[in-house]
Amino acid sequence: MIVIDARGLSCPEPVIRLKRVINGCDVTRCDEIRLLVDNPISLETCSRFAASAGFSAQETGLGEGVFALDLRKGRER
Repeated sequence: MIVIDARGLSCPEPVIRLKRVINGCDVTRCDEIRLLVDNPISLETCSRFAASAGFSAQETGLGEGVFALDLRKGRER
């Protein structure tokens, strides 16, 4: 699993980092990605981008304002 830590970054930086990872990986290496963010706007924006790139997403609150967005290539959760 690839982990992208985008805590402390405001939009559009989390989406840019997610896009770089998705565009730079081969299919098997990018089957699972976890994105860490600390604001709901980034969570929503990244979730929409991931869906447009063929990933299903599951959001999880980790406490203290931190969210994990777990992405899987082409699989519904």
